[in-house]
Amino acid sequence: MDPEEEAFVRHRERFGEEHITAWEQTLEETDMLAEDRREDGWETTVVMVPHTDTVSKDMKDHDRFGLMHVVPNNYADAFVEAYDEEAYTEYLVYGDAIDGVMYVAIELIDPDEKRSIFVPCKYDMTMAEGMTQSAIDEGALYSHFKTISGETLGRFRYEEFQPLVAPPNKDSATSTATVGDVTDNGDA
Repeated sequence: MDPEEEAFVRHRERFGEEHITAWEQTLEETDMLAEDRREDGWETTVVMVPHTDTVSKDMKDHDRFGLMHVVPNNYADAFVEAYDEEAYTEYLVYGDAIDGVMYVAIELIDPDEKRSIFVPCKYDMTMAEGMTQSAIDEGALYSHFKTISGETLGRFRYEEFQPLVAPPNKDSATSTATVGDVTDNGDA
């Protein structure tokens, strides 16, 4: 086995029961948070993204970088229906990290219409140095939402991205997000 492949296998083998429990807890907490918002009169949409990659500018043939969320087809319509590229101007991050893996629920917030999109996701920050450097260089981080087949559904730009690259806590509070235009032309 070549050394790079061996390192990758060792890296993946470190995920055990604790990580399974963390993911299950993230899903449960996302449902509770969404229900709390509904009880407060908000319209909420939960969009499952079972796969999220951390992508840097130098990883692909384009300059797109950030959190790449794969939305299964059975959630794509709900995301598209809720998505409004200018309305969601704030976000919150709930969750924790285990061994450098973020287990979080991202809440995209439209404060004017009292709407939220909750995105439970997990991603490995131990392999995200390039993404973080791309965000520092750009002064923002992005979430890209795509279907399994690659169709672009939407994009969010986070001006303050610290809660997305470090374990969230009570002090991470509300951050402002700027929503970018959705294009599939290689822009970030």
